[in-house]
Amino acid sequence: MADNTPSDVDFRRLFEALPNQYIVVDPNRTVVAATDTFLAATLKERDRIVGRDILDVFPNNPEDPTANGTTVLRESIERVLATKEIDILRPQRYDMEISDGSFEVRYWQPLNAPVFDADGEIVFVLHGAEDVTAQMTGA
Repeated sequence: MADNTPSDVDFRRLFEALPNQYIVVDPNRTVVAATDTFLAATLKERDRIVGRDILDVFPNNPEDPTANGTTVLRESIERVLATKEIDILRPQRYDMEISDGSFEVRYWQPLNAPVFDADGEIVFVLHGAEDVTAQMTGA
């Protein structure tokens, strides 16, 4: 009888191919995985973000004195770690850095969800971010 147990490689490929925009961080906010759609939406490359702090990968727009995306994201991840519950946020402006170093105005509908190990401890935080820029700007 054939063994149909998926390998870790299969799960990685499955995750990366999900049609939704997700990135996974460990409890220290280090990026460990991202879906292809997340990378496309955020203009990032997997090999340039894995192993880095999510707040360094997605900095605030320095030209916007009201930018608070990194604070909101950090606080949400901290809430998930403290409460072990999903944290769904209201739409948030969080501009994306583009290849020339400038920033593009973007709005996201974010959520952060805990991923538990067999003992009920959080091993990862799943960060979902749907681009809602068109809805927020009427574009």
